[in-house]
Formats: sequence, structure tokens, C-alpha cells
Amino acid sequence: MVPVAYYVKTQRPNVTVKTLLSKTLFFAFAAFLLVTLTTAPAYALNPFKGLPSIEELENPNPELASLVYSEDGVLLHKFFLKNRTFIPLKSIPKSVQHALIATEDVSFYSHWGVDLRRLALAMGENIIKGRKRWHGASTITQQLAKNLYLTQERTISRKAKEFITAIELEKTYTKDEILALYLNTVYFGSGAYGIEAAARTYFGKPASRLTLPESATLIATLKNPTGYNPVKNPSSSVARRNLVLSLMEKEKFITPAQATAAKKARLQLNFTPVNHHGLAPYFTEYIRQTIKPASMLGDINVYRDGLTIQTTLDSRMQKYAEQAVREHLASLQASFDRSWRWPETLKTTIIKESARFKELREEGVSEQSALARLRADKVWLGNLLREKTRIQLAFVVIDPSNGHVKAWVGGNNFSPDDYRYQFDHVWQAKRQPGSTFKPFVYAAAIDKGIPANFRVLNQPVAIKSGSGIWSPRNSDGSSGGLTTLRSALSRSLNQVTVRLAYENLKIPEIISYARRMGISSPMPSNLSIVLGTAEVTPLELAGAFATFANNGIWNEPVSILKVHDKHNRVISEYRPNTRFAIDSTSNFVMVSMLKDVVNKGTGIALRARYGFDYEAAGKTGTTQSMRDAWFAGFTPQLAAVVWTGFDDERVKFTSMQYGQGARAALPIWAMFMKKAYSDPSLKLDNRYFHIPENVIAVPISGNTNTPSDLMGSDVYIEYYTPKGFNYYKSQPAESSEDTGSASPAEGGDATELQPLPADEPAGEGLF
Repeated sequence: MVPVAYYVKTQRPNVTVKTLLSKTLFFAFAAFLLVTLTTAPAYALNPFKGLPSIEELENPNPELASLVYSEDGVLLHKFFLKNRTFIPLKSIPKSVQHALIATEDVSFYSHWGVDLRRLALAMGENIIKGRKRWHGASTITQQLAKNLYLTQERTISRKAKEFITAIELEKTYTKDEILALYLNTVYFGSGAYGIEAAARTYFGKPASRLTLPESATLIATLKNPTGYNPVKNPSSSVARRNLVLSLMEKEKFITPAQATAAKKARLQLNFTPVNHHGLAPYFTEYIRQTIKPASMLGDINVYRDGLTIQTTLDSRMQKYAEQAVREHLASLQASFDRSWRWPETLKTTIIKESARFKELREEGVSEQSALARLRADKVWLGNLLREKTRIQLAFVVIDPSNGHVKAWVGGNNFSPDDYRYQFDHVWQAKRQPGSTFKPFVYAAAIDKGIPANFRVLNQPVAIKSGSGIWSPRNSDGSSGGLTTLRSALSRSLNQVTVRLAYENLKIPEIISYARRMGISSPMPSNLSIVLGTAEVTPLELAGAFATFANNGIWNEPVSILKVHDKHNRVISEYRPNTRFAIDSTSNFVMVSMLKDVVNKGTGIALRARYGFDYEAAGKTGTTQSMRDAWFAGFTPQLAAVVWTGFDDERVKFTSMQYGQGARAALPIWAMFMKKAYSDPSLKLDNRYFHIPENVIAVPISGNTNTPSDLMGSDVYIEYYTPKGFNYYKSQPAESSEDTGSASPAEGGDATELQPLPADEPAGEGLF
């Protein structure tokens, strides 16, 4: 997008005697026309009302599309009322310029806005034939005047305005500037305004790469954008194209050989229909809603003012994200459809909630009759129930080093053809995170000085609350003896998590750590939040898990880096928002515990089933009754969160066989990461998480929970903060650890709770 002021001015051609004579005749004719039109009764028609001012002439303001680009330079989207993008004349091939001049105005570089001979002949013909709609033999300059400043009506009054405005344009701009303005504003059909939009619409390429036949094809549409549309009327388009090529040959812009070869060329289109939903539609709609508030950009219209919006998204990662979602959702939906059966009471409720039922009731139809009528309409009812049972999802990927959003899928209608301003589950949906919240509880404990091999009794704890008792259980109903925090997190044991929080932490402490890590949604001050009952968005959860990947430093998730106006001036630029969240040593201990989740805990499918062998850590989550399935994970270079579920929470997964976090969400994460890490252009490699210098590593026997020889059986490396190691040394050795009965492979991925008393705001997110 280059403003007029940026175009390089050119010298006007030498003025010959013939040119001076033409100018004399021109201005004589102009004076005659001016006098004629300003005398009564013509003056009463006020023919010059609405002429552009000098300021308007010097600052033309056609409506320009705003362009959204990915960080790797791919055009993601256009916001527009008219699909138009300005480019400088040097970016427009000579073949386009010559085709236009040969077809529309062969004397363009020699006249002063109006071709006197053509105009006089045309006006004479109009008078002789008594036309009510006058033909004008307009020059390129006159057409530009009409397109920029005037109406499309064909009257003497409008022609006079066009005449005078063309003269003023010639006084204001050079010929090259006028040519550039024209080619950037004229309509080429199919919603494309300007040569750049036309080239991308019809041929899927920038204007600078147009060939001679393609250039002639586009100029051919100007005569009649519908009749000569190469998509709708290819034969007419080719015929008109060949005529344009003949005119170019006649004016010696191309040789006969070039004309012959171009005429033989097949019409090969790469038609990209103009729409408002390009790549990554959920993400670009988020961009629109983010940039829309007046407080961000002031009095700027994103649909008209030709902004260039530079985002953080990576088009390659976005492609892999959509592929992973598409691949997994198909099988997941099939599994759900095979097992789901509509309860009759819920089906009746759904019908009663429909707009059609309410309309029938307003028309006076009884409830029973309305229900019977709608149940009998099998097609309507099938569509209603089907929509309720479509699995939704959110998937967002973040670069933890800077918070840049790299991929974003906000629902199951993520292709541009299907998307219609859908509800975006990445940032608009708040759902219970279940056990993906547990790492913040354990982070509070580790940072407080409790070591990862600190043992807690894996038994139900009965907590009095108001007039009732709250007693959460493990998902499989199992219990055991003393269990380390490391093992409890990898197996996602609810009883240990609740007992740890109840006996060793305070709820405000847990909330504080979750806030520092990146959770911004409201969190009620009750113990149930340790099992993930406080609702969050996938975007904020991804930002929080990115903190673990970034050595305990939180970066605000960011999607927009810069916004330029149509003059390429920066009008908005992102300023990093970062903060220290947790000590890097404590953070590494947590990372090592979350690595155990995927190496031998509930997320082991990442290794065993999907073969992702790169350094990674994460946490599964499945809420009570399997309403929500989560996987939040990270590598040293990428953090990503997946949520799957239903918009109507009365619909839920029916079996842990396919509906738990490790089955319904983790596969999308795994498929994406494998694709991304296999793409050499992304330069992702198998890095290791940073180990701070003051981390203390000690070989520990899993049986005795005491230091052991590295060669001993069941020995692992335990990591301590200095404070945690001192605590460990001060405690006597305890009995061997309970291993529990939960399967380490995807076990313990949901929780059962005793009913909470009325004054305990429980929610149902449990693991």
C-alpha cells in the first residue's frame, strides 16, 4: 500500500507545436463548455455542485482493504468493504500498463486530461442520435475522476464535472501517478478493486508476477466486469483478451510474435473467491475484535482505511494445527456417535428450548401439540439434535519465550468455507480445567520448600463445610498409603492433591501462584479449586503452562505485533508484558514432575501410542461426568493446550475409553507436535529444559525414598530446591511408597466427589 505521495514523479513529454495547438483547442472547448453550462437555464441545474475540493484532489481516499499477515509473511485475511490494496506503479508490470493504454486511451501521455478529438466526436454523436444517456469517450484521467470523486450517472452535468476534475488531476499529479491511481482503484469484477486484488483473486499471485496473457485478461474485464469475467464467461473473456492483445500489437507495445503466442495461451486461473474469512478464521476474527475498540487505534475504520496488521501466527503451524484437529475430530466424533443415546427427558427439553417451539406456542398451539408436531418433523429434529452433539474444541499454540501465538483453532468449523463468525472456544469459552489446574497447587508447595518426594497419605479426607462433608475420591476409587508428590501428580491422585492443599497450603497461596503463572479468571476461595473447578479459558491456561516452559517467567499471550496505516506509518506496536512468576529452581522441579506425566503417567500415550520422543511435559485433565477433556503440554520451544467437549454441557462423553483427556485431547497435541517438529523450515529441535545451577540432583530409591547408589534397582534422580533439600534432610526416612492401583497409562483421568454442601461452590471440574 503506497500512497500517492510516494509515487516517483516523472517529467512530462516534450511539448510540440501540435501539442500546443491541441491545448489551445482544448481550453477553448473547455471555456465554451463552461460558459454554456453556467448560463441560464443550465446554471439553475447547479452542474458544478459536488466538485472535489483542492484538498480532496491532493489526498484521494478510496476505500482500502486492511490486510492481516502472519509472522512468516503469508496474507491471512482481508477486512474490507471493497477489496482493494494499493501498490506502487513499479510493482505493476508494463504489460498491464500497456494493455490499459492500448485499450482505453492511446494518447494518454500526450493529452491534458481530455482527448478533444474523441470527446468532440462522441458529443456530436450523442446530439445527433438524441441519446438520453451520453457516451463520453473518457480518457483514463476522466475515468479516474469519475471513480474517485463522482457518480456513475451519464448526464451533461456529470460530464462537465468529470471534464473539470480531470484537468485538475492533470495539474496535481504526473501521468505515472494518475496511471497508478487508476490501476489501484478500478473494478475488475468478482469483488476485486485494483490490480493487486484482481491478480490475487483470479490468478492467486501478486500483480508483479502477472504474465502478458494474464495482464490482457484482467484489462479485458474493465469493459464489462460481468460479461468478460474469466470465471463466469471464459470464452468471452478469451475473445476480449485477444482483442486487447491485438490493440497492444497495433500500438507496438508487443511484437506480432508475442501477440500470437499470448493469444494461443490457455486461460489458466487460480480463482480465489473474495470472502471475509481467509486462513485461520477464528484467529483473524479475534484480531478484528481486538483491534476494533476505538481506544486502540482511535478514529480508524479497519474496513476502509487500508491497515497492515502484522500478527504472530505462523501459517505453517496453523496448517498443521488444522490438520491435526481434522484428523482426530473425525474419529472422536464417530466414537461418540456410536455410543450416545438421547435421554427422552433431555430431548424434550431441547425441543422446548428451540425457537420453533416458542413460535408455535406464541401462535396459540398447545404445548403437547407443538411437541408432537416437532417430534414428527424428523428432518428438523435430526438437525437440531445433531447440532447439539457436535464435538467442539479449542487448540492454541504459544511460543513460551515471548508469548507469541503461533496457531489457533477455536472450534470445529475452522475452514473458511464453513466458518461464519462462530463462537471461539480459545478465548470466549470458560470451562473447568480439571486436573490441568493441579500443577499450580504443586508449584505452590515446591516453591514453599516442600520437596517433590514429600509423602502424603493417599486416603480420602473428610472436610467439614457448612452443614455437610466434602470428601473427594480418586477416579478409580482406589486408595493407598504414603505417596510422593511426584507420583501423585503423574498419576493425578485427587486425594493426595486435596490433602496436600488442606494440610500444607492455604487457598490464597494457591490462587496467588495460579495468578502469577497466568490464570486471570475469577477463582473462588474454596478448597475445590485444587481439583480444577474454577473456570478458565484455553488461552490463559496455555499462557500459564508456557510459564513452566520459560523458566518461570510469564509472557502475556500476544497476537498483534504492529499495525501500519495506509502510508506505512506505525500506529500501534506491541510492548512486551512480562513478569517473574516463580523461582526458576522451583520451576524446574515442577517441569521434571510434569515430564513424568508424559513419560510414565496419565499422558504416557504421547510416547507409547504417538511416538513423540522429543523433550516434553504436560498434564491431562477430564472433568466430572466427562464434560471436558484437556491436555496442556509444552516443549522448550512450544506450549499448547487442547480442550474438547460440547457447547451444551448436558451433553457429554459417554466412556473413558475415548472421552478422557488422554484420548480426546492429547492426540491433537501429539499429531500437531510431530508435524511441526518434522518441518525443517520451522527450525524446531530436540532441546532440553534449562536446569538452574542451584538445582540439587540426588539419586533416590523409589522403595525407601532415601539416597541410593545409582546402580541400585528402582533408583531415579530427584531434583530439589535448596529449601526443599534442607526440608528433606531434616525429615526421618519413611516407609516405602504406595504405588496404588491406578494404571500409569492414562489412568486416573476423572474424579468422583461426594456431593458438596450448598454453601460450597463446587463446580464439577474434577481432574
